[in-house]
Amino acid sequence: MPTKLNTYFQTFKTNAQGNIFMTGILDVQPYSKINLEIIQWPHAPVTMTVLCNIGKISGATLAQTVGQFPLGTSGIIHTFEVVGPEFSVILTGGPPNTDVPIQAWVFLH
Repeated sequence: MPTKLNTYFQTFKTNAQGNIFMTGILDVQPYSKINLEIIQWPHAPVTMTVLCNIGKISGATLAQTVGQFPLGTSGIIHTFEVVGPEFSVILTGGPPNTDVPIQAWVFLH
């Protein structure tokens, strides 16, 4: 079974609606599990929600939110079974056009 690690240790800027499309659309077809850890570090006074979606996300879409939790500063590893061809992580609910420092990794296996 192949494995892949994507890391996101950078400052992202929210769009005009206060969202960050952190991972883009990841092809997870060759994998059976997804592990995600994400924290806001160093801490910035921004409250956001992390949405994890699995399904057909590109083109004509049909996907489901399989995880939803607040963005925080303590690391918790979230595990998802691969039940669709694509996966994405979106941060929502932030103020528009704001820098948000993120440390995160997505491990596909």
